[in-house]
Amino acid sequence: MAEAFENAAYGMFSLFVDLSKYLPTTQREFAVNADDVEQLLWAWLSDLHFNFEVNGELPVDFQITGISDTGLSAIVSVRPVGEDIEWLGSPVKAVTFHQLKVEQTDEGWRVQAYVDV
Repeated sequence: MAEAFENAAYGMFSLFVDLSKYLPTTQREFAVNADDVEQLLWAWLSDLHFNFEVNGELPVDFQITGISDTGLSAIVSVRPVGEDIEWLGSPVKAVTFHQLKVEQTDEGWRVQAYVDV
């Protein structure tokens, strides 16, 4: 499940920037809690988005260090948003609950999240 949540974060930010082009300058610790696993995915992505928008930090690497159905902890490598960043499109405006899904399949964990752009 941790890998699926990390990949959801990569996917969300990859909509508007090529994260592989940028090196982190510092790390941030994130702790997220929710009532269930779907709300946890929403809270995780929303917290990352909030940090990007409010603190001006572009996350470039995600490492979930602990996860359960109602909480997660993570270390996120970030760098300041600057004029040197090449934007591929409009940034995400918000993470939605529309068709939000977290499920375990025979192949592993699968997550689905829709974002407003």
